Amino acid sequence: MRNLLLICFLIVFQFSVSAKSLKGYLEVKKDSNYIESYFNELVVWLYSGEKTHSLELNDLNNSYHLRYLPNGYFNMGAGFSYRWFGISLATKIPIFQNSSYKHGDTKRFGIQSYIYAGKFSIDVLTSFSKGYYLKRSYLYINSFSKQLEYQRPDISSSNLGISVNYIFNNSRFSYKAAFSDNEKQKKNAGSLIAGGSIFSYQTIADSAFVPREIKSDYFQRSRDVSKSGVLACNANLGYAYSFVFLKNGIFTLSYILGSGVQDNSFEREIAPDVNRWRFSINHTGRIGIGYRFNLYYVRLGIIRSTQYTNLKYNDLGIANGTNFMQISIGRRIAMGRN
Repeated sequence: MRNLLLICFLIVFQFSVSAKSLKGYLEVKKDSNYIESYFNELVVWLYSGEKTHSLELNDLNNSYHLRYLPNGYFNMGAGFSYRWFGISLATKIPIFQNSSYKHGDTKRFGIQSYIYAGKFSIDVLTSFSKGYYLKRSYLYINSFSKQLEYQRPDISSSNLGISVNYIFNNSRFSYKAAFSDNEKQKKNAGSLIAGGSIFSYQTIADSAFVPREIKSDYFQRSRDVSKSGVLACNANLGYAYSFVFLKNGIFTLSYILGSGVQDNSFEREIAPDVNRWRFSINHTGRIGIGYRFNLYYVRLGIIRSTQYTNLKYNDLGIANGTNFMQISIGRRIAMGRN
């Protein structure tokens, strides 16, 4: 029920952000010496990208580390944006999908949006995946090789969240210039960023996350954990900076650190008193690089977000992360006066 309510909230929020009634609140008067706006121009693009979610297990008594990933694939799609409205659709490219024999099969569904609304950056995440594999299994389990990974079709995850951050120097710094292409950064500029987020990560399996074949020296107090969940509320603080090169190129770096409280839930039979509010930490990094050739542009964007949680007896650390990478090429078409 908690996840269902959060999904409904995210969907309603995402549509409301694009509503014209919010225009006056979100609109920013840009400093034309720093930012050139293409608000009244149609921007069309082709893109290829990948989204994935990771489950990382850390033995907190040493440096032993396991990382589960879904079988990933690249999408190919197209989209357009005009003024306050934008949409894109994509489908997977079979020739770029990892081998099902080596990595297993993953069923997934999700909506992942990164909205740059002048004064604010808004990240919306809904992701559901079933079917994971242990990356570089041969390093941990002798019976596996580089040609075949340890597969876990029983592991499923649901990840929901929203992060809203205010861009203080919004008249001179533009996220859109690096990540949505309907503005151009003309001079170097940066901005302090602050806001808040709420995230829910739930992971469940039919058997323990830690494979039985792993040496008993590791994860001594958590070898039977097969369920974990986090509901986290964080306050965010970070900084972003865009460097303009060769007049029409842009390189943007952004890092946001969040901390607050979270409700941890793990295998209740092992630690029935773990399910309580405790310290929370997450971080989100962005890298964007692009170049404009008059009416055309090329762009690469990478976003990484991770939420950390630890069991109270200091044996198991779980990091839930989402990754988003997109390469796009586009063109803007004049539709009216700026």
